[in-house]
Amino acid sequence: MISTKLKLAVAALAAAAIVTMLILQNQSLKRLRLESNQLREQISLAAQSPAASVIEADTNEIVRLRAEHDELLRLRGELAPLRRERDDLLRRAASTNASNRTFAADNKAADTAWVKQILNGPPAQQGAAAGALRGKLLGYDTNNVTASEFALRDALLERQLNSLERSPAEFAEFQSAFIQSTLGISDAAKVEQVRQLIRQTYEQAVSQGLDIPSKPATDTESWVQRRHQLDRLATATMKQLLTPEEQQMFDRAFLGVMGVDLGGVGVDKSNYPPGFLR
Repeated sequence: MISTKLKLAVAALAAAAIVTMLILQNQSLKRLRLESNQLREQISLAAQSPAASVIEADTNEIVRLRAEHDELLRLRGELAPLRRERDDLLRRAASTNASNRTFAADNKAADTAWVKQILNGPPAQQGAAAGALRGKLLGYDTNNVTASEFALRDALLERQLNSLERSPAEFAEFQSAFIQSTLGISDAAKVEQVRQLIRQTYEQAVSQGLDIPSKPATDTESWVQRRHQLDRLATATMKQLLTPEEQQMFDRAFLGVMGVDLGGVGVDKSNYPPGFLR
């Protein structure tokens, strides 16, 4: 709960900072608009009375006003992304708060029988259930999130799903169903292509000792780089199968096709090159 409050506090502070920045920039915009109008009036007067303007015009002032007019245009261009960033921070803070309220309200209603059923089911069923939760959280659909889904995610984390990498077929079943459910892919042929690609990737990983169970105990830098290169290649190939909307959703939901990412929870940073995870 402390961690959640800290996250909410950080999000709120970030949103407040952006709002303050927007207010200051709006004030600058008003001032620059006024000065821009004055510049236009001076130019208009110059056109009407060239001789008088040549004598009376302050060249340095006109240059300054033109520079500030350019600054006005630049600030206008910066406002749009700042507003989007502010809105996104506010949505995330609201989503986290709503998610916590939903989980707290439903905590006693977790269906342990359903959780056990999924855990005892095939990898594809586990991946699909995990993806359903991931998709809801990314879509801010927290009203439909249940305590049972959170309980399943916790149980999957305890199971250490990266051990599935030893079996390319099982891992491909889990990961392709996870991706399908998260992104909402309905094209069965596309899902099969994703599954085959992941399976081939892990067959190569196992043969080269790049699966998690084969990770060396020491001197892992070379292992991490080789695994990351394989992951980047497979991820780029897989994304070519997706629509632009699915690609955008994938980038928000997953680090790549290799490894299990249940939303940043339980990810082992040592399996990635320095600086990749921020």
